[in-house]
Amino acid sequence: MLIPANDVLFGDLCTILDCLNKKKKHRHEQDKILINFVNEFRINSGKLITKKNATFFPILRLLLPDKDRERNPYNLKETKLGALLVKVLSLNKQSHDAQELLNFRSVQNSFHDSDFAGIAFFVLKNRIPQKIGHLTIGDVNALLDKIATIVENKGHILDEAFSYAIKKLTAEQLKWFLRIILKDLKLAMSGHRILAAFHPDAPELYESCSNLNKVCEDLGDGDTRPIELGVQVFFAVCPMLSERLNVTRIAQLLASDKIYQVEDKFDGERFQMHMENGIFEYFSRKGFMYSNNYGKTFDSNGLLTPLLKECFISSATSFIIDGEMMGWHKEYQCFGSKGMAFDVKKITDNSRFRPCYCVFDILYYNGMTLIGPADKGGKTLKERLEILDSLFMDIPGVIMHSKREIVKDSVDVLNALNKAIENQDEGIVVKDVNSYYIANRRNVGWYKIKPEYTEGTMTDLDLVVIGADEAENKRQGRAKSFHVACLDRSGEEQRWVSVGRVASGLTFEERERLCVLLEQHWKPTKRVPPPSSLYFNKDKPDLWIMPEVSIVLEVRATELVRSTSSGTEYTLRFPRVMKIRGEKPVLDVLTLEEFQKLVAERNAVVKLSTKRISENQIDEVVIKARKTRTQKIIQVAEKFRSKPIGSVNVVSKALDGREICILSDDEDFKKIDLIKIVESHGGKHVENPGPKTWCCVVGTLTFRVRKLIETEKFDIISTSWLRSLPESEEPCSLSPLDMLSSRHLTRMKLSLDYDEFGDNYRDEIEEETLKKCLKKMDNAHPIYLTTSEMLYIDEQLFGEQNPFSFLRKCAIHFVEYSIHSTLAKMYGATICDINENPTHIVVRRGEKNDFAHLCSKIVYEDWLDKCFEEKTFITESEFIVN
Repeated sequence: MLIPANDVLFGDLCTILDCLNKKKKHRHEQDKILINFVNEFRINSGKLITKKNATFFPILRLLLPDKDRERNPYNLKETKLGALLVKVLSLNKQSHDAQELLNFRSVQNSFHDSDFAGIAFFVLKNRIPQKIGHLTIGDVNALLDKIATIVENKGHILDEAFSYAIKKLTAEQLKWFLRIILKDLKLAMSGHRILAAFHPDAPELYESCSNLNKVCEDLGDGDTRPIELGVQVFFAVCPMLSERLNVTRIAQLLASDKIYQVEDKFDGERFQMHMENGIFEYFSRKGFMYSNNYGKTFDSNGLLTPLLKECFISSATSFIIDGEMMGWHKEYQCFGSKGMAFDVKKITDNSRFRPCYCVFDILYYNGMTLIGPADKGGKTLKERLEILDSLFMDIPGVIMHSKREIVKDSVDVLNALNKAIENQDEGIVVKDVNSYYIANRRNVGWYKIKPEYTEGTMTDLDLVVIGADEAENKRQGRAKSFHVACLDRSGEEQRWVSVGRVASGLTFEERERLCVLLEQHWKPTKRVPPPSSLYFNKDKPDLWIMPEVSIVLEVRATELVRSTSSGTEYTLRFPRVMKIRGEKPVLDVLTLEEFQKLVAERNAVVKLSTKRISENQIDEVVIKARKTRTQKIIQVAEKFRSKPIGSVNVVSKALDGREICILSDDEDFKKIDLIKIVESHGGKHVENPGPKTWCCVVGTLTFRVRKLIETEKFDIISTSWLRSLPESEEPCSLSPLDMLSSRHLTRMKLSLDYDEFGDNYRDEIEEETLKKCLKKMDNAHPIYLTTSEMLYIDEQLFGEQNPFSFLRKCAIHFVEYSIHSTLAKMYGATICDINENPTHIVVRRGEKNDFAHLCSKIVYEDWLDKCFEEKTFITESEFIVN
């Protein structure tokens, strides 16, 4: 079966990516470029008559490489890619070009595109001969599949794959090829916007399935949406997220009438478990599958599923549950944390830990979707938990319900958090029991509370900057992250021992100021090795600096974890800068002796949240919250509101029950007068257009109006149409001659009755209407329909007897031009080249032809003569060339 997307040239996609890259600061123009590209693809694939699968997936997976779950990881990052290109191109490692690839973050780079792929382009553009890249989307996907399936001990195959890419792609195309491998196209476009350009419902559908292929299959036609964008088993749902909350503000949260419950916050990996008819699948937070690790059936060799055989109720035929995959220590019978030296996704039978699934929600049960808002059938958390509690019995260390408790006041939450601090847990989660599970949303009723969110609960560390990793984009300075150290006074000479690195916590201005302060003192590690007084161990920075010319940072981390790469035995986990301590002498920073006291108990993880939170901190907020608590109603500002009109006599039902938005008035009628006309026809005026707005009315073309017209999100019509709207007992229709902009669905409906210039197929035309049609031809917006759509409209208009476009389904190639070509086009046929898969090839009698190898029907011109004479499609059997 033909897949048109595979035949699109990769070079054409790269051209679109270049256009998107140049319009980074113009979101609307980016959206328009991508929407036009998608629409053009649909038009071209719609013209193909042969059996085909018109899926957009081969292209969409390249536009969203980070969301593609059907291809294995490439295991290629910038460092490995640089070494690979140097090897494939046979470059001397000491040459300038090789150094640019191996050290692409170097300060010598002053290119506009300063990421690795951009640097590679400038290095390779003079080494790759100027040529036209002929690889198609299908070819590129096949090459990427090959790279993704290469295991590390088959480096020669990887060399061959990249040698092939360099031979077949231009330097510009290779730049985008590398960005696809690195899964970052640098377009400043979110996945949500790219999906929305493909189809307005695509972001919502992706959140419920996390599968690009399914999105393309369900929304491939570009117009219709499935009856239900619901959850399905074995398609990962984007998880609902928790909003960060400082515990001192809990009183403001509990001041409402809502009921909340508190749960422990697990320090594991977010996972979903899917089951249908005894078949299991496990999905990570990002939608990757792990049934090979945990087991697909009860009889498999997995680490988890075989242990669940007796725990689920017999009536459960299918479900999706949400929870945290934790590591359970087999000997000590307790949970581990992500800071320990194990990965719950990769543990084996020989590990000290085994997977334990801690479940806190259920999304789907026995064919019924439980998530989404109330109007889409979603269930509240309370209702979902009732189902979850009856679903399975706990098996300690294998599968367990999360412990939860209804809270009555702030003290209950505070006690739960202090208990978590004492147990060295990560924190707690507070949930509204009447909240709905909204996929991929954060501010909808779940709140996470950690000790580090509250001042005075953490042990902050004063550390000095002794190194930095170099940034690709140097607009904020050369440093991407800072290596920080404590002072070791134990030896004859003092030295500075690296504790870890920190990258977050600084504002844009703070980072810029810090980089300016340190700029002149940086030394590149590869050119000038750091002195023995700076100890980094294995984790070497790109740049180093002596402490006496450096600066002190106050750093907060959630915990300290064992490390073999930093200078100290423990390193920082989740660190962030709390303050730049410019006034603090570097000799007053944390000493190695003080650091060793923090880790004296030698636990695998050392929590830095050791201080309890007192009730006094909460009480102050309670009093303050009660004084300032007010109920605000969001509404249009007073100066922008229309003044009340008073009673208007309804004399017509032309706009009965419809929302109309008057965007601007004209010279003759003010806005207040236009609103009266709307209400006199039974309509309702709204200040701003929304999903329920039937149409917008425009007189003067203001800046706001022009922008709305460009979006084509609303039906926008002129004030002259409203002013001349006749009284009617039936709802009126829009007139294409007066429309300034229209939605795609509206254009489809109007195309049944009007041509692209607004002339009605059935009604006799009047002189004034004809003038409008002729005027419209200068700036018309043509209605582009696929072949199948036009055939459908033909059937609606003419039924089986169609004397006007009876050749619509034909794509005809003429060996020689003749009047038959013009007539065939007039009767709906598509005239095409021999390379465009024609359905028919027309020749004159007596002519020789060499088209026997093609799948097209080869017919004599007499066939067309017969079709024109009968004004219908005639079977070709009598006119086939032998």
